[in-house]
Amino acid sequence: MRNRRRLRLFFLSFFTAMLLAALFLGLAIVDYECRKIGFGDEKTLIFQITGKNLNFACISPGI
Repeated sequence: MRNRRRLRLFFLSFFTAMLLAALFLGLAIVDYECRKIGFGDEKTLIFQITGKNLNFACISPGI
């Protein structure tokens, strides 16, 4: 009984962490696309922190 409770707690925590990761990734993608469309630049929050932009677009010059 105790092991089942721990296993359920582990999976709930893991699922919550994955949802939070998906939320932050989604916010980063929206920030990137909105900056690109609205301002014509790619100076997102990630760019301001790291100096690099992540390539979220499916269409890129390399494809």
